[in-house]
Amino acid sequence: MKPFIKYIESLESDSKLLSIYKELREEFQQLGFTEKDLENPPKYTHNMMKLYDEFGVEKNKLLKELKSFFNDIDINDFNDYIMSKMELINKITPLSKHNKRKNNGD
Repeated sequence: MKPFIKYIESLESDSKLLSIYKELREEFQQLGFTEKDLENPPKYTHNMMKLYDEFGVEKNKLLKELKSFFNDIDINDFNDYIMSKMELINKITPLSKHNKRKNNGD
């Protein structure tokens, strides 16, 4: 296990980041989005944009924290680690297999 991963997991430094991502997935579920919809969302809600911004800020904050302890952290390793955690969240918050969203002009 890479030292930065051990650090994250022992301190749960990624908990806020992953919580934001889970909330974003739940928003997609409520809107009836499919995985394909995420490539080009048919609708953007205020909450989606807020969560997206918060996710970016929190991810950058975590990376900065890690770089302060681990000078040689590889950005690709960091992204792979975060993506693996996001995939776990995707499994517990599956999106629609078929487009069920309501087109109510929001």
